[in-house]
Amino acid sequence: MDYRKAILDKEATSIRLRSLRIKANLTHDRLAALLQLNTPRVIYDWECAKKMPNVENLYNLALIFNMKMEDLLVTK
Repeated sequence: MDYRKAILDKEATSIRLRSLRIKANLTHDRLAALLQLNTPRVIYDWECAKKMPNVENLYNLALIFNMKMEDLLVTK
């Protein structure tokens, strides 16, 4: 088996998420509403690499941005 553990690059992933949101012309508030979040604060945290989206939010972000979930993530 040829396996190499993936290590998530949180900083690069946060930049990708921010870029995708801007490219889609979505504000933090609008994206939070689409994801049915109570506050856009968590999106700010994702974009500052303080937190990462959970699996459910990753899946929904992939749907919103019309891409595969794994393409949202950047590995080292």
